[in-house]
Amino acid sequence: MFVTKSVSAARLATVVPLLLAVGLIAAGCGGSGDSESADAAELAELAELRQDARYWQQLTALFEPVELASMTDHRAYMLPSGYLLALHFDNMDLAEAENLNWVALGVPGTFCDTDQKRVEAEFGEGFTHFHDLETDTHGGEPGAEGVWFVHSGVRDFESAMSTGPVSGGEIDSGFMPTPAPSCAT
Repeated sequence: MFVTKSVSAARLATVVPLLLAVGLIAAGCGGSGDSESADAAELAELAELRQDARYWQQLTALFEPVELASMTDHRAYMLPSGYLLALHFDNMDLAEAENLNWVALGVPGTFCDTDQKRVEAEFGEGFTHFHDLETDTHGGEPGAEGVWFVHSGVRDFESAMSTGPVSGGEIDSGFMPTPAPSCAT
């Protein structure tokens, strides 16, 4: 069974805008006394950042966080449907992450070629990575239950986790492929 941990939504809603405001001030965007229009623009930007943090709070408060040792570079949430939504960052230590690399959707299934074909027939191509949530492994034993992932690139970059360059806005079918075994009996 996987372990879950709640994140305080109130803490997120308070800390994110504060950190962003500090970042703006450190970048020379705040308190410089340039002009009233610059101050108004800064206040509008801070209001937008607070609103974004509130949206994030609303979204994440609804779903159960999923934390797996092999996925420390993710923020993953189990949706009520049993699907898994994951944000995959560029560093295994999220405190050090600088970029969001992929957004992934995990569809429940079994580690069998026939099930991968079922998922792709229903949801579209690109479900090339299977994760056994019970044992926290990529791939798994034939017939293992877990999720089939499709990863969509958020930006253009190169990654050893993919078989080629990743393009923002496109499905990355080369993300850590786990060839499905035949489970025919």
